[in-house]
Amino acid sequence: MPKIKIIIVGALGRMGRELASVAAEDPDITIAGCTEAVAHPGVGGDYGSQTGLRIKNITVSTDLSSLPLSDSVCINFSSPEAIDGFIDVIGKKRTRLVLGTTGLAVAAQQRVRSLAERIPVVFSPNMSLGVNLLFYLTKLVASKLKDAFDIEIIEAHHRYKKDAPSGTARRLGEIIASEFGASYEAVVKNGRAGMPGERAGNEIGMHAIRGGDIVGDHTVLFAGIGERIELRHMAHSRRTFAAGALAAARWLWRRPPGLYSMHDVLGL
Repeated sequence: MPKIKIIIVGALGRMGRELASVAAEDPDITIAGCTEAVAHPGVGGDYGSQTGLRIKNITVSTDLSSLPLSDSVCINFSSPEAIDGFIDVIGKKRTRLVLGTTGLAVAAQQRVRSLAERIPVVFSPNMSLGVNLLFYLTKLVASKLKDAFDIEIIEAHHRYKKDAPSGTARRLGEIIASEFGASYEAVVKNGRAGMPGERAGNEIGMHAIRGGDIVGDHTVLFAGIGERIELRHMAHSRRTFAAGALAAARWLWRRPPGLYSMHDVLGL
């Protein structure tokens, strides 16, 4: 089997560097190109030299359309602000996309769904195996306990994270809300202050913590009378997410157009 070619968007960011590090160790993966924002000081430089990795002949570009998209998998964990221009380029190419960007507006999410009618897309707020099992278990427990237990979601991330709640926490909220037969917006309450009054029965509490270098912690608390259940996932390294994204790239290689998730990749 020929090597799977990947193109990394946001290649000099935290996740871009982690992706490159894991890919450089994988004999089945080769980096075919990478991009960064126009204002980034690393643009135009040699990618291997800037990352300290054994990656040859790859220059950090700002022009995604100039890269070999048609025979590659594009992996994007970059900021949501750049998504519209990115989709415009990807939509014109016959390519494949693994998208882990969080904090997308509703309109941007709809554009991703429309894009998936033309190309294969794996879109997930979290690429790790453990978190996707957390999604699965949350749905199972919520289906059994939603009427008898109060449900709260607590997430913690590093001080530099811009969006809140995290995409993973929001997805957990959406999963639980669907078990209530309601929308996320209708049942999620973001934090509490002052005198909010007695807790509503079908309410999902959402709490975001930001500090230090926390990679990502997510807890779903089911609190009953006399007992409680906590489902918790703690990420120790971004390597977990990078390895999951590369697994998604492999899985996506021969798939037809469509919108897929990590549940599809992992067979859950």
